[in-house]
Amino acid sequence: MENRGLAACVLCFLAVLPAWAANDIAVPELSGVWGRNTLDYAPPAAGAGPVQNIGTGITVGDYNSPILRPWAAEAVRKMGDISKTGDAFPTAHNQCWPEPPPYIFGNRETQILQLKDRVLLIYSHSSQVRTVRLNSTHPARLIPSWYGDSVGHYEAGALIVDTVGIKVAPLSTVDRYGTPHTDALHLIERYSLIDSNSTTAESVQPDRGGFRQGDDIIDRGYNGKALQIAFTVEDPGAFTLPWSATVVARRAKGGFLEDICADQVHDYITGKDEAVPKSNGDL
Repeated sequence: MENRGLAACVLCFLAVLPAWAANDIAVPELSGVWGRNTLDYAPPAAGAGPVQNIGTGITVGDYNSPILRPWAAEAVRKMGDISKTGDAFPTAHNQCWPEPPPYIFGNRETQILQLKDRVLLIYSHSSQVRTVRLNSTHPARLIPSWYGDSVGHYEAGALIVDTVGIKVAPLSTVDRYGTPHTDALHLIERYSLIDSNSTTAESVQPDRGGFRQGDDIIDRGYNGKALQIAFTVEDPGAFTLPWSATVVARRAKGGFLEDICADQVHDYITGKDEAVPKSNGDL
C-alpha cells in the first residue's frame, strides 16, 4: 500500500511539470535580448546556401544563384536593377509591413521569452511577435498568415521550430534581396548556444551589413554564449532544392530597442520624398 501511494505521489508531481522537465530534456537558456550588427545570412559549411550580395556598396542579390527558379531569379534581378539606380526597392522592412520568417531574422535585436507551453520571439522593428507553440502540431486547416504557424520542441539542448503557412504577399520575401517564395514555404529553425568566440559567430566580423561604424549594439563585455539560429528553407515552387543558412547573435547592451516604423512619404534610405497626390489649394 505504501509503495502504491509513493508511486501515485510521483505521478502527481510529474503531471504538473512541463513536458520537457518530466522527460529530462536539456533546455537551453535562450531567454533575454540578443543583438547582431549584420543583416545577411551566413552560408552553411557544406551544401546549398542563401542568395548572397553581389553589389558593391549597394544591395544586389545574386540572381544567377543555382537555388533560384527562373521566375524567382527574375524577381531578384529586378530588385537589384532598382538598387543600381541609387534608389531603395520596396521591402517589408522599409514599407513598415510585417516581416515574415526567415526575412525577419534581419532584425537588429530579438527578445526571447521561454514559457511553459510556448516560446515568444519578439523583434525590435515595430515590436513584431512570433509565437511558437511547444509540443504541438499544425492545425489540419491552416489559414496562411504573415508569420505562419510555428510549433516547436526541445531536443538535444536546442529549440527546434517548424513553420508553415506563411502567406504570399507582394512584399513577403525570404531575404533582403527580394527573393520571393510560394505558399509551400517550409522553414525549420534550430536555436542553440555556441561559444561566442567561435568563427561561426559572424556578428563579430567586420562586415556590418550597412550599419554605421560605431553603431554597435553588442555587449562586448559579455563573455557568455552566443545564440545561433541555423535554419533550412524548403519551397520547391521558388527554389530548385532546399537550402540552409545561419545567423548568430550575442547579448545586446542596454534595453530592448523600440524601433517603431511609421509609414510616411519620406524615404530615409534614399533621402527623397515619394511622389504622392497633393492638394491644389482649393480644398
